[in-house]
Amino acid sequence: MSEKLPGCLLAVMSLFIMIGLITPLTLSYAQVNSNQSIVIYKDNSTSVVDQETTMSISTPGAKLNNQTLPHQIVVALPPRLDRKIWTGTVTFTASKPIEVEVLHRYNPTSPPDLKHGEPYNAKWIDGSPVALSTMTMFSNTPVTVTNTPISTGSFVFTGSALLFHKTSGDPFTVTYTIDVVAKPLSVIH
Repeated sequence: MSEKLPGCLLAVMSLFIMIGLITPLTLSYAQVNSNQSIVIYKDNSTSVVDQETTMSISTPGAKLNNQTLPHQIVVALPPRLDRKIWTGTVTFTASKPIEVEVLHRYNPTSPPDLKHGEPYNAKWIDGSPVALSTMTMFSNTPVTVTNTPISTGSFVFTGSALLFHKTSGDPFTVTYTIDVVAKPLSVIH
């Protein structure tokens, strides 16, 4: 059984976060969107159900392969700092062709060698390493009514964060609906 947190409780939680009584993870929710429905279950998992229309923002000097890229992003789900991962569904439509990315913590147990290669990875805004799953199948979807290429789609995903982005620096607007739960990682031996 779960209880939905009312808006006033979210404000109180934000105050507790500022004075250090609750972990910074909850602050991520409050910073991204104060309208998200947050449910905390008895097993300490967290569910987020949200529907938003958001305009992109510029990222500060995103670097990939020693090049600065003028990224525009919308962070639908912030990176988790508690060793849990998001798993769920997102459906979206954007004003322009964009990429959808699911981020994963990138911490190889040993550095990949030349024979095996290295997964696509970068640094997050705070400098932490992330592996990127870029969903390109949603780029340049033609819409019959307007004959304008956009990005639209729906998919199930699992990862540390979810964002919409455009590497050209061209601003965009995205409307999305997410239904996810944060689950703890399991260690399998």
